[in-house]
Amino acid sequence: MKQGISKVTEQGVIVNCRAILSDLDGTLVDSQFCVDYSWQVWAEDRGLDLAEVMRVCHGRRTIETVKDITPHLDAQTEVAFLEELEATCTKGLVPVLGAHKLVAALAPHQFAVITSGSHRLASHRLTHTGFTPPRVFVTADDVINGKPHPEGYLKAARELGVEPSQCVVLEDSPAGIKAGNSAGMITIGIAAHSGEHDISHARYVVQDLTWLRVFQEGENLKLELKALTKAD
Repeated sequence: MKQGISKVTEQGVIVNCRAILSDLDGTLVDSQFCVDYSWQVWAEDRGLDLAEVMRVCHGRRTIETVKDITPHLDAQTEVAFLEELEATCTKGLVPVLGAHKLVAALAPHQFAVITSGSHRLASHRLTHTGFTPPRVFVTADDVINGKPHPEGYLKAARELGVEPSQCVVLEDSPAGIKAGNSAGMITIGIAAHSGEHDISHARYVVQDLTWLRVFQEGENLKLELKALTKAD
């Protein structure tokens, strides 16, 4: 089977791959309330422009957003403040539609989570919503460069033993999609929780994970995307 080849059918598009690499927040787990709440509390406490904070924070590591917005403050102190807010919040924290079914269809060597959150925070969100943290689990603690840099996705592919061109990336943020594209992977934007962010630079865009179906074909995967928008 040729990897990364898309075939158009009446039902949508079929993509052949070896592994699915997924973002966490907004892709597998709806954590919007907790994320927005934490940044709002931080912005108000520090006297910052909330609109500007919200414009740049999604899909990136907290430390990079903090350094960009408040270079005059101690980054580690600010990150610890934000993480404590997020890691103790469970309000509105639920799996994205179709997430459990998708993950259940994949073997451990076919799936990874790559998130801009810390290991503590990401583990909290996964376990609270009924997921077991995967064997390949790349968090903000594991990389030097966060999204939109491709480091996290390339690291996950190496740990799975899969070529980047054989990977599909699921993302809901512009930074994450840019990271996947830069890694040479096929990107699928998940629109349900992307808000007003432009995710049209993904190879394909679907509403949520119920629009995807996974089929096992030996060591390969066949991913069917139905009722999709192609982002050329």
